[in-house]
Amino acid sequence: MTGPQKILLGVASVVPALYLIALFTTPLKDTFTVGITSPEAPDWMLIFVAFHFLMYLYIGLLIAFFMIHLFGNPNISKESKAMWAFSFVLLFPVSMPAYWYLYIYRDKIKD
Repeated sequence: MTGPQKILLGVASVVPALYLIALFTTPLKDTFTVGITSPEAPDWMLIFVAFHFLMYLYIGLLIAFFMIHLFGNPNISKESKAMWAFSFVLLFPVSMPAYWYLYIYRDKIKD
């Protein structure tokens, strides 16, 4: 993996954490009190729901990429692989950037 690819993957691994911060700071009261197709629904609600769906898809694909990289890495023990796999699923906003830094960014750049 080249240097720019590593940086791009690092930015991609931080996006879920930024998304969760944005999600928890939005006014969710409007989201849960009216339906999407209701005339009282805010204009941004449909966009919010679509973006939310796309982010879950993005996070799932990112977890799949990190899992493939994890299980293809011979330098990590089986116990550590189990720990990382568990943390990717439950603690993805923190574990993906940590794994990226420890095992992808610090790895020697291959041109």
